[in-house]
Amino acid sequence: MRLEKGLKKSLKKLLQATVVLGIILATPLSLAAEKISSVRVWNAPDNTRIVFDLTGPVSHHLFTLEAPNRVVIDIPNADKSKALDLVDFKGGPLVNVRSAAQSNGDLRVVLDLDRKLNPKSFLLKPSEQYGHRLVIDLENTGPGNAVAAVSAPAATAKPASVSQPKSYSSIKGGRDIVVAIDAGHGGEDPGAIGAKGTREKDVVLQIARRIYNVLQVEKGIKPVLIRTGDYFIPLAARREAARRKHNADLFVSIHADAFDNRKARGASVFALSRSGATSTLARVLAEKENQSDAIGGVNINNADEMVASVIYDLAMEGSMEHSIKVGSIVLREMGGVTHLHKKHLEQAGFAVLKSPDIPSILVETGFISNPTEERNLRSTDHQVKLSRAIGRGIITYFDQHPPPGTYFAALKEQRDALKHRIASGETLSGIAQRYRVDLAALMQHNRLSNTDVIRVGQVLSIPNT
Repeated sequence: MRLEKGLKKSLKKLLQATVVLGIILATPLSLAAEKISSVRVWNAPDNTRIVFDLTGPVSHHLFTLEAPNRVVIDIPNADKSKALDLVDFKGGPLVNVRSAAQSNGDLRVVLDLDRKLNPKSFLLKPSEQYGHRLVIDLENTGPGNAVAAVSAPAATAKPASVSQPKSYSSIKGGRDIVVAIDAGHGGEDPGAIGAKGTREKDVVLQIARRIYNVLQVEKGIKPVLIRTGDYFIPLAARREAARRKHNADLFVSIHADAFDNRKARGASVFALSRSGATSTLARVLAEKENQSDAIGGVNINNADEMVASVIYDLAMEGSMEHSIKVGSIVLREMGGVTHLHKKHLEQAGFAVLKSPDIPSILVETGFISNPTEERNLRSTDHQVKLSRAIGRGIITYFDQHPPPGTYFAALKEQRDALKHRIASGETLSGIAQRYRVDLAALMQHNRLSNTDVIRVGQVLSIPNT
């Protein structure tokens, strides 16, 4: 009898569990609907990016309407959240965000715009820093839709110019050398973050602006900033902006990375390598920097990218040779103002450096993960010293290797022409008379005293008086 009662009780519990399971299976999916947990807006010169953080994976459908201009996104199986009422428009073309549930269960989000823009959208799976994301890029439809440089960055004190000698100031003609300065990361991608909360994207933009100021006052050089504010630019777009928009002669990417070991310290300069990294750290840093597209959000759908990369590799040798030269000079100058991680230039497979026709270097200004270097990187004084050193390195390189047709090339040509190799039987007084210069000025210019004896084959520099 007791066994029979126990069996009935067990059957009753099983029946109840079955009923509960049936209710759960019959429950509409709306109970498990995803939500938009936050919304971020990033305004760039050529586009506005809107990022919806989601509690889970979704699908979506996008279309546009005119008069007034709107972008409409329908998201099935999603619920309205307060995040849609707390959007910071940041003064861009996005003027309002509206949302409402539709009769079919979709969540409709409407973006009100102040002008006609070309929308593109894609979904991103969870990454190291973010969960599921829906990204809407609103691109300008008018001319000049490219990453813009500014005529002058945010105001900072302009340092003294590393100028050419006054005796050559009368040289005219020749185009300016264009130096593209790329502040790494930005927008959705903060880069490395220090223990005190210092974000790499902020520090490197400040340093990039200071390098801009150093180069701007140098006759014959025109600096341009690839990123002028807090917004994301894909790695390939950074290279293309330098190449196609600005026709740059040099590409310099500025970073301040982190490492697991907080004791790691020192600045570094990298050039591209096609045959593996020169050190374990170089490989680790390259892998981290190359993840920027995944963090910042890029819609990869170009099947020709692999073919293009092969063609680029074939054209890379010449630019890599000059990348190593300019990088070594910049590193040497930086060694005079900050600790170096290694005293020689390193190489690794940095994607942002893969321009086939432009010498390109990546400068790690320090380890933001090191407490001392994080403090230094926040310091105005340290930033100024770094920017001046990097600027001096760039100017020195072009002084030695000027591109044809530039002001620097004309300067070097005149400077080289004002030299004289002493032949047998020549005297200092005769050489001075030949070039119509004062004998004392000739001797002083070449640091010669009355007791010095000149020799055949000796090269004298003629003062340009």
